Amino acid sequence: MSTQSHCHSSCVRRRPLLTALAAAGISLAPFGPFARLTRTAGASPSTAPSADPASVLAAESVFFEPTGHTISGTFWQFWQRYGLDAFGFPISEPFEDGSVLNQYFQRARFELSPDGAVRLGLLGVEAGGAEHPPASIAGVDPETLPPGSRLIPESGHTVSGAFLPVYERWQPILGLPIAPERPTGNGYVQYFANARLEWTQENGSQLGLLGTELAFQRGVDTEPAPPPDGVALWSDVVQALVAEEAERRARGSAASGGRGFVPAPGEKWIAVSVARQRITAYEGTKPVLTDLVSTGVAFKGLTSTGIFAINRRVTNEIMDSTTIGYPRGHPKYYRLENVLYTQYYNGGEAIHYAWWHNNFGTPMSFGCVNLRFATARWFWDWATFGTRIVIA
Repeated sequence: MSTQSHCHSSCVRRRPLLTALAAAGISLAPFGPFARLTRTAGASPSTAPSADPASVLAAESVFFEPTGHTISGTFWQFWQRYGLDAFGFPISEPFEDGSVLNQYFQRARFELSPDGAVRLGLLGVEAGGAEHPPASIAGVDPETLPPGSRLIPESGHTVSGAFLPVYERWQPILGLPIAPERPTGNGYVQYFANARLEWTQENGSQLGLLGTELAFQRGVDTEPAPPPDGVALWSDVVQALVAEEAERRARGSAASGGRGFVPAPGEKWIAVSVARQRITAYEGTKPVLTDLVSTGVAFKGLTSTGIFAINRRVTNEIMDSTTIGYPRGHPKYYRLENVLYTQYYNGGEAIHYAWWHNNFGTPMSFGCVNLRFATARWFWDWATFGTRIVIA
Protein backbone atom coordinates (compact mmCIF):
# COMPACT_ATOMS: atom_id res chain seq x y z
CA MET A 1 0.00 0.00 0.00
CA SER A 2 3.12 2.15 -0.35
CA THR A 3 2.55 5.85 0.37
CA GLN A 4 -0.83 5.56 2.03
CA SER A 5 0.20 2.80 4.41
CA HIS A 6 2.49 5.32 6.12
CA CYS A 7 -0.26 7.88 6.49
CA HIS A 8 -2.58 8.24 9.48
CA SER A 9 -5.39 10.49 10.65
CA SER A 10 -3.25 13.61 10.23
CA CYS A 11 -3.49 13.02 6.49
CA VAL A 12 -7.17 13.95 6.69
CA ARG A 13 -6.40 17.56 6.05
CA ARG A 14 -8.46 20.70 6.23
CA ARG A 15 -9.33 21.70 2.71
CA PRO A 16 -11.31 24.85 1.84
CA LEU A 17 -14.28 23.94 -0.32
CA LEU A 18 -15.38 27.41 -1.24
CA THR A 19 -12.92 29.97 -2.57
CA ALA A 20 -14.94 32.89 -1.31
CA LEU A 21 -14.91 31.51 2.23
CA ALA A 22 -11.16 30.91 2.12
CA ALA A 23 -10.61 34.47 0.91
CA ALA A 24 -12.64 35.70 3.88
CA GLY A 25 -10.41 33.71 6.22
CA ILE A 26 -12.93 30.92 6.79
CA SER A 27 -12.07 27.28 6.19
CA LEU A 28 -14.16 24.14 6.43
CA ALA A 29 -12.79 21.63 8.91
CA PRO A 30 -13.67 18.05 7.96
CA PHE A 31 -16.34 15.99 9.68
CA GLY A 32 -18.31 18.71 11.50
CA PRO A 33 -21.88 19.90 11.27
CA PHE A 34 -22.09 22.21 8.26
CA ALA A 35 -18.46 21.08 7.74
CA ARG A 36 -17.59 23.07 10.88
CA LEU A 37 -16.51 26.60 10.03
CA THR A 38 -13.21 27.88 11.38
CA ARG A 39 -11.42 31.18 10.90
CA THR A 40 -7.89 31.33 9.60
CA ALA A 41 -5.43 32.92 12.01
CA GLY A 42 -5.05 36.63 11.40
CA ALA A 43 -8.19 36.96 9.30
CA SER A 44 -10.37 39.97 9.90
CA PRO A 45 -13.92 39.47 11.19
CA SER A 46 -16.61 38.85 8.60
CA THR A 47 -19.40 41.24 7.98
CA ALA A 48 -22.65 40.48 9.76
CA PRO A 49 -25.27 38.45 7.89
CA SER A 50 -27.92 40.49 6.13
CA ALA A 51 -30.64 38.60 8.02
CA ASP A 52 -31.05 37.85 11.73
CA PRO A 53 -28.60 35.00 12.52
CA ALA A 54 -31.07 33.13 14.72
CA SER A 55 -33.76 33.12 12.04
CA VAL A 56 -31.23 32.16 9.36
CA LEU A 57 -30.01 29.16 11.34
CA ALA A 58 -33.62 28.12 12.00
CA ALA A 59 -34.54 28.30 8.32
CA GLU A 60 -36.20 25.27 6.74
CA SER A 61 -34.99 26.05 3.21
CA VAL A 62 -31.63 27.38 2.04
CA PHE A 63 -30.67 28.59 -1.43
CA PHE A 64 -27.05 27.91 -2.42
CA GLU A 65 -25.77 30.74 -4.59
CA PRO A 66 -22.69 28.81 -5.86
CA THR A 67 -24.88 26.29 -7.72
CA GLY A 68 -28.27 27.98 -7.86
CA HIS A 69 -30.24 25.26 -6.05
CA THR A 70 -32.26 24.97 -2.84
CA ILE A 71 -32.32 22.35 -0.08
CA SER A 72 -35.57 22.21 1.89
CA GLY A 73 -37.39 20.38 4.64
CA THR A 74 -36.26 16.86 5.46
CA PHE A 75 -33.39 17.01 2.98
CA TRP A 76 -32.06 20.20 4.61
CA GLN A 77 -32.30 18.67 8.08
CA PHE A 78 -30.34 15.63 6.89
CA TRP A 79 -27.74 17.72 5.06
CA GLN A 80 -26.99 19.67 8.24
CA ARG A 81 -26.03 16.50 10.11
CA TYR A 82 -22.85 16.02 8.07
CA GLY A 83 -22.42 19.18 6.05
CA LEU A 84 -20.60 20.41 3.02
CA ASP A 85 -17.58 18.10 3.09
CA ALA A 86 -19.84 15.05 3.21
CA PHE A 87 -22.37 15.96 0.53
CA GLY A 88 -21.17 19.05 -1.29
CA PHE A 89 -23.50 21.66 -2.77
CA PRO A 90 -26.89 20.75 -4.23
CA ILE A 91 -26.63 20.43 -8.03
CA SER A 92 -30.27 19.76 -8.85
CA GLU A 93 -33.71 20.56 -7.58
CA PRO A 94 -35.71 17.71 -6.00
CA PHE A 95 -37.48 15.57 -8.60
CA GLU A 96 -39.55 12.40 -8.71
CA ASP A 97 -37.81 9.25 -9.93
CA GLY A 98 -40.58 6.67 -10.05
CA SER A 99 -42.32 7.27 -6.73
CA VAL A 100 -39.16 8.39 -4.89
CA LEU A 101 -38.16 12.02 -4.39
CA ASN A 102 -34.49 12.48 -5.39
CA GLN A 103 -32.03 15.34 -5.18
CA TYR A 104 -28.44 15.29 -6.41
CA PHE A 105 -25.47 16.79 -4.59
CA GLN A 106 -21.85 16.96 -5.65
CA ARG A 107 -20.98 13.91 -3.54
CA ALA A 108 -24.31 12.18 -2.91
CA ARG A 109 -27.91 11.62 -3.91
CA PHE A 110 -30.67 12.00 -1.33
CA GLU A 111 -33.76 9.82 -1.63
CA LEU A 112 -36.93 10.25 0.42
CA SER A 113 -38.14 6.77 1.35
CA PRO A 114 -41.87 5.98 1.71
CA ASP A 115 -41.60 6.14 5.51
CA GLY A 116 -40.34 9.73 5.30
CA ALA A 117 -36.71 8.95 6.15
CA VAL A 118 -33.83 10.16 4.01
CA ARG A 119 -31.59 7.48 2.53
CA LEU A 120 -28.49 7.84 0.39
CA GLY A 121 -28.35 6.58 -3.16
CA LEU A 122 -25.94 3.73 -3.89
CA LEU A 123 -23.65 5.88 -6.02
CA GLY A 124 -20.59 3.70 -5.51
CA VAL A 125 -22.48 0.64 -6.74
CA GLU A 126 -24.11 2.53 -9.62
CA ALA A 127 -20.73 3.89 -10.70
CA GLY A 128 -19.50 0.31 -11.21
CA GLY A 129 -17.12 0.34 -8.29
CA ALA A 130 -18.10 -3.01 -6.77
CA GLU A 131 -15.60 -5.89 -6.82
CA HIS A 132 -15.60 -9.37 -5.34
CA PRO A 133 -13.58 -9.53 -2.13
CA PRO A 134 -10.15 -11.12 -2.58
CA ALA A 135 -10.07 -14.86 -1.97
CA SER A 136 -7.07 -14.34 0.28
CA ILE A 137 -9.25 -12.57 2.84
CA ALA A 138 -11.59 -15.55 3.36
CA GLY A 139 -11.23 -17.01 6.81
CA VAL A 140 -8.80 -14.31 7.95
CA ASP A 141 -8.95 -13.53 11.66
CA PRO A 142 -9.49 -9.73 11.95
CA GLU A 143 -7.16 -9.74 14.96
CA THR A 144 -4.27 -10.76 12.71
CA LEU A 145 -4.57 -7.76 10.38
CA PRO A 146 -1.75 -5.22 10.54
CA PRO A 147 -2.28 -2.08 12.62
CA GLY A 148 -4.31 0.54 10.83
CA SER A 149 -6.42 -2.01 8.92
CA ARG A 150 -9.96 -3.16 9.57
CA LEU A 151 -11.84 -6.01 7.94
CA ILE A 152 -15.52 -5.33 7.29
CA PRO A 153 -17.07 -8.82 7.43
CA GLU A 154 -20.35 -7.77 5.83
CA SER A 155 -18.62 -7.05 2.53
CA GLY A 156 -15.33 -8.91 2.87
CA HIS A 157 -13.21 -5.84 2.15
CA THR A 158 -10.72 -4.02 4.35
CA VAL A 159 -10.29 -0.31 5.04
CA SER A 160 -6.78 0.85 5.84
CA GLY A 161 -4.39 3.75 6.24
CA ALA A 162 -5.73 7.25 5.87
CA PHE A 163 -9.14 5.93 4.80
CA LEU A 164 -9.76 4.12 8.10
CA PRO A 165 -10.36 7.17 10.37
CA VAL A 166 -12.59 8.65 7.67
CA TYR A 167 -14.59 5.44 7.43
CA GLU A 168 -14.95 5.13 11.18
CA ARG A 169 -16.34 8.65 11.38
CA TRP A 170 -18.39 8.69 8.21
CA GLN A 171 -19.58 5.09 8.02
CA PRO A 172 -23.29 6.07 7.79
CA ILE A 173 -22.42 8.27 4.81
CA LEU A 174 -20.07 5.91 3.00
CA GLY A 175 -21.87 2.62 3.51
CA LEU A 176 -19.92 -0.65 3.28
CA PRO A 177 -16.66 -0.87 1.33
CA ILE A 178 -17.39 -2.63 -1.95
CA ALA A 179 -13.88 -2.77 -3.39
CA PRO A 180 -10.28 -2.75 -2.22
CA GLU A 181 -8.22 0.40 -2.21
CA ARG A 182 -6.70 1.06 -5.63
CA PRO A 183 -3.78 3.31 -6.66
CA THR A 184 -4.36 6.15 -9.10
CA GLY A 185 -1.93 8.40 -10.90
CA ASN A 186 -1.40 10.62 -7.87
CA GLY A 187 -2.97 8.80 -4.95
CA TYR A 188 -5.55 6.16 -4.02
CA VAL A 189 -9.30 5.58 -4.29
CA GLN A 190 -11.70 3.17 -2.65
CA TYR A 191 -15.34 2.61 -3.51
CA PHE A 192 -18.04 2.28 -0.90
CA ALA A 193 -21.73 1.54 -1.43
CA ASN A 194 -22.72 5.22 -1.36
CA ALA A 195 -19.55 7.09 -2.22
CA ARG A 196 -15.92 7.07 -3.31
CA LEU A 197 -13.03 8.04 -1.05
CA GLU A 198 -9.99 9.65 -2.63
CA TRP A 199 -6.55 10.38 -1.20
CA THR A 200 -3.77 12.54 -2.61
CA GLN A 201 -0.65 13.94 -1.02
CA GLU A 202 -1.92 17.46 -1.70
CA ASN A 203 -5.47 17.18 -0.38
CA GLY A 204 -5.47 14.21 1.98
CA SER A 205 -8.72 12.22 2.18
CA GLN A 206 -11.96 13.48 0.69
CA LEU A 207 -15.13 12.19 -0.91
CA GLY A 208 -15.14 12.11 -4.68
CA LEU A 209 -17.68 13.99 -6.77
CA LEU A 210 -19.75 10.92 -7.65
CA GLY A 211 -23.01 12.85 -7.51
CA THR A 212 -21.78 15.27 -10.15
CA GLU A 213 -20.43 12.47 -12.34
CA LEU A 214 -23.59 10.35 -12.26
CA ALA A 215 -25.93 13.32 -12.68
CA PHE A 216 -24.02 14.25 -15.85
CA GLN A 217 -24.09 10.68 -17.17
CA ARG A 218 -27.85 10.43 -16.62
CA GLY A 219 -28.74 13.82 -17.99
CA VAL A 220 -30.15 15.14 -14.71
CA ASP A 221 -31.24 18.77 -15.00
CA THR A 222 -28.61 20.75 -13.11
CA GLU A 223 -29.44 24.19 -14.50
CA PRO A 224 -29.68 26.85 -11.77
CA ALA A 225 -33.18 27.67 -10.55
CA PRO A 226 -34.40 30.95 -9.05
CA PRO A 227 -34.57 31.02 -5.24
CA PRO A 228 -38.06 30.52 -3.78
CA ASP A 229 -39.63 33.43 -1.95
CA GLY A 230 -38.55 33.80 1.67
CA VAL A 231 -35.73 31.27 1.45
CA ALA A 232 -32.51 31.81 3.44
CA LEU A 233 -29.29 32.31 1.50
CA TRP A 234 -26.28 30.05 2.00
CA SER A 235 -24.02 33.10 2.28
CA ASP A 236 -26.15 34.31 5.20
CA VAL A 237 -26.01 30.85 6.79
CA VAL A 238 -22.21 30.91 6.60
CA GLN A 239 -22.00 34.33 8.22
CA ALA A 240 -24.54 33.33 10.89
CA LEU A 241 -22.48 30.24 11.71
CA VAL A 242 -19.33 32.31 12.02
CA ALA A 243 -21.10 34.78 14.31
CA GLU A 244 -22.64 31.95 16.35
CA GLU A 245 -19.28 30.25 16.84
CA ALA A 246 -17.67 33.53 17.90
CA GLU A 247 -20.43 33.99 20.47
CA ARG A 248 -19.96 30.45 21.80
CA ARG A 249 -16.23 30.99 22.15
CA ALA A 250 -16.70 34.28 23.94
CA ARG A 251 -19.36 32.86 26.26
CA GLY A 252 -17.29 29.79 27.09
CA SER A 253 -14.13 31.80 27.70
CA ALA A 254 -15.92 34.19 30.06
CA ALA A 255 -17.60 31.38 31.98
CA SER A 256 -14.39 29.34 32.36
CA GLY A 257 -12.10 32.20 33.28
CA GLY A 258 -10.19 31.95 30.00
CA ARG A 259 -9.64 28.18 30.17
CA GLY A 260 -10.62 27.72 26.53
CA PHE A 261 -14.00 26.10 27.11
CA VAL A 262 -16.16 26.23 23.97
CA PRO A 263 -19.70 24.81 24.19
CA ALA A 264 -20.97 22.93 21.17
CA PRO A 265 -23.96 24.34 19.26
CA GLY A 266 -27.04 23.79 21.42
CA GLU A 267 -25.06 21.97 24.12
CA LYS A 268 -26.55 21.90 27.60
CA TRP A 269 -23.91 23.10 30.07
CA ILE A 270 -23.71 24.67 33.50
CA ALA A 271 -21.68 27.70 34.59
CA VAL A 272 -20.97 28.42 38.25
CA SER A 273 -19.47 31.77 39.17
CA VAL A 274 -17.77 31.62 42.58
CA ALA A 275 -17.32 35.38 42.68
CA ARG A 276 -20.99 36.05 41.96
CA GLN A 277 -22.30 32.98 43.84
CA ARG A 278 -24.50 32.17 40.86
CA ILE A 279 -25.33 29.13 38.75
CA THR A 280 -26.56 29.43 35.16
CA ALA A 281 -27.85 26.76 32.80
CA TYR A 282 -27.08 27.30 29.12
CA GLU A 283 -28.24 25.73 25.90
CA GLY A 284 -25.56 26.80 23.47
CA THR A 285 -25.18 30.49 24.24
CA LYS A 286 -28.70 30.97 25.57
CA PRO A 287 -29.14 31.14 29.37
CA VAL A 288 -32.25 29.20 30.34
CA LEU A 289 -32.09 29.40 34.16
CA THR A 290 -29.99 31.27 36.71
CA ASP A 291 -30.11 31.45 40.51
CA LEU A 292 -27.97 32.23 43.54
CA VAL A 293 -25.95 29.42 45.12
CA SER A 294 -23.60 28.81 48.03
CA THR A 295 -20.16 27.48 47.16
CA GLY A 296 -17.35 26.47 49.52
CA VAL A 297 -16.30 28.77 52.33
CA ALA A 298 -12.59 29.14 53.09
CA PHE A 299 -12.47 27.59 56.57
CA LYS A 300 -14.42 24.53 55.38
CA GLY A 301 -13.11 23.97 51.87
CA LEU A 302 -13.20 26.05 48.71
CA THR A 303 -15.06 24.85 45.63
CA SER A 304 -12.69 23.57 42.94
CA THR A 305 -12.57 25.57 39.73
CA GLY A 306 -12.20 24.06 36.28
CA ILE A 307 -14.14 22.21 33.61
CA PHE A 308 -15.94 19.09 34.82
CA ALA A 309 -18.82 16.79 33.84
CA ILE A 310 -21.58 15.10 35.83
CA ASN A 311 -20.51 11.51 36.52
CA ARG A 312 -22.83 10.34 39.33
CA ARG A 313 -26.41 11.18 40.32
CA VAL A 314 -28.20 10.33 43.57
CA THR A 315 -31.82 11.29 44.11
CA ASN A 316 -31.75 11.15 47.93
CA GLU A 317 -28.74 10.40 50.06
CA ILE A 318 -27.01 10.84 53.40
CA MET A 319 -23.91 13.05 53.33
CA ASP A 320 -21.36 12.23 55.99
CA SER A 321 -18.11 14.17 56.44
CA THR A 322 -16.16 10.99 57.08
CA THR A 323 -16.05 10.63 53.28
CA ILE A 324 -14.02 13.84 53.01
CA GLY A 325 -11.73 13.23 55.96
CA TYR A 326 -13.63 14.66 58.96
CA PRO A 327 -14.49 11.74 61.32
CA ARG A 328 -17.13 11.76 64.01
CA GLY A 329 -15.98 14.01 66.85
CA HIS A 330 -14.06 16.35 64.56
CA PRO A 331 -15.11 20.03 64.82
CA LYS A 332 -16.08 19.93 61.16
CA TYR A 333 -17.97 16.63 61.33
CA TYR A 334 -21.46 16.60 59.84
CA ARG A 335 -24.13 14.09 58.92
CA LEU A 336 -26.97 15.33 56.73
CA GLU A 337 -29.92 13.17 55.73
CA ASN A 338 -32.34 13.66 52.85
CA VAL A 339 -29.89 15.53 50.61
CA LEU A 340 -31.89 15.65 47.41
CA TYR A 341 -30.97 15.84 43.72
CA THR A 342 -27.20 15.40 44.12
CA GLN A 343 -25.17 15.46 40.90
CA TYR A 344 -21.46 14.76 41.40
CA TYR A 345 -18.89 16.21 39.02
CA ASN A 346 -15.51 16.18 40.81
CA GLY A 347 -14.89 13.48 43.39
CA GLY A 348 -17.04 14.42 46.39
CA GLU A 349 -18.07 17.79 44.94
CA ALA A 350 -21.59 18.09 43.59
CA ILE A 351 -24.49 20.40 42.95
CA HIS A 352 -27.39 19.56 45.29
CA TYR A 353 -30.27 20.84 47.39
CA ALA A 354 -29.23 22.25 50.77
CA TRP A 355 -32.20 22.27 53.15
CA TRP A 356 -30.14 23.32 56.19
CA HIS A 357 -29.66 26.99 55.29
CA ASN A 358 -31.20 29.80 53.26
CA ASN A 359 -28.13 31.99 52.82
CA PHE A 360 -27.85 31.53 49.07
CA GLY A 361 -25.55 34.13 47.57
CA THR A 362 -23.03 33.58 50.40
CA PRO A 363 -20.31 30.86 50.55
CA MET A 364 -21.46 28.23 53.05
CA SER A 365 -20.41 24.72 51.96
CA PHE A 366 -17.49 22.33 52.29
CA GLY A 367 -16.89 22.63 48.53
CA CYS A 368 -20.19 21.57 47.00
CA VAL A 369 -22.52 23.95 45.20
CA ASN A 370 -25.62 24.35 47.39
CA LEU A 371 -28.93 24.98 45.62
CA ARG A 372 -32.47 25.88 46.61
CA PHE A 373 -34.99 23.06 46.36
CA ALA A 374 -36.72 24.27 43.17
CA THR A 375 -33.38 24.97 41.49
CA ALA A 376 -31.91 21.61 42.44
CA ARG A 377 -35.01 19.82 41.14
CA TRP A 378 -34.89 21.78 37.89
CA PHE A 379 -31.23 20.92 37.26
CA TRP A 380 -31.95 17.28 38.12
CA ASP A 381 -34.60 17.11 35.40
CA TRP A 382 -32.61 19.17 32.87
CA ALA A 383 -29.06 17.79 33.21
CA THR A 384 -27.75 14.23 32.91
CA PHE A 385 -24.58 12.18 32.93
CA GLY A 386 -21.90 13.97 30.92
CA THR A 387 -23.42 17.43 31.25
CA ARG A 388 -20.44 19.73 31.54
CA ILE A 389 -20.02 22.06 34.51
CA VAL A 390 -17.69 25.05 34.25
CA ILE A 391 -16.66 26.64 37.56
CA ALA A 392 -14.62 29.83 37.72
